[in-house]
Amino acid sequence: MMNRVKVVLCGKEYVLQTEDAPSYVYQLAKNLEKRISDITENNPRVSAHSAVMMVALSTMDELTKANNSVEVIRSQVKEYVDEAGKARLERDAALREIDVLKAKIEQLENLNKLKSLKESIQNDEHGSKLKKQDAAAEAPADEPDGETQLRFSNEE
Repeated sequence: MMNRVKVVLCGKEYVLQTEDAPSYVYQLAKNLEKRISDITENNPRVSAHSAVMMVALSTMDELTKANNSVEVIRSQVKEYVDEAGKARLERDAALREIDVLKAKIEQLENLNKLKSLKESIQNDEHGSKLKKQDAAAEAPADEPDGETQLRFSNEE
């Protein structure tokens, strides 16, 4: 919606049509009038027209510097976004590598468990063989397989 706003600058009335709020336009006009009067009060020989030109030139300077600052900030933000994107990619790659390493660790732990189990089984089998050998060594030599044989003799 277009607003019709009436402002007075340097004693002359201007009617403006704008989409901005009237209070905003009044504030702009007030600031402009203040800047013009600051110049004319400090330099009585400067006309209102010259003061307006000085304010306009000063405002253009401020706008140009502000736009340049905005461009610098945009450039920095773009660099930060690019760096953040690269960091995110590096983080994702590191997380994938961590997952691969965790899987390898799990495989190694499982292999280690299997090796321990195999050694335990081998130790149990070896222990059983030793017990059988010990039992066989304790049995009399002429008694096969640990069976007791009775011998009778007729020599009396």
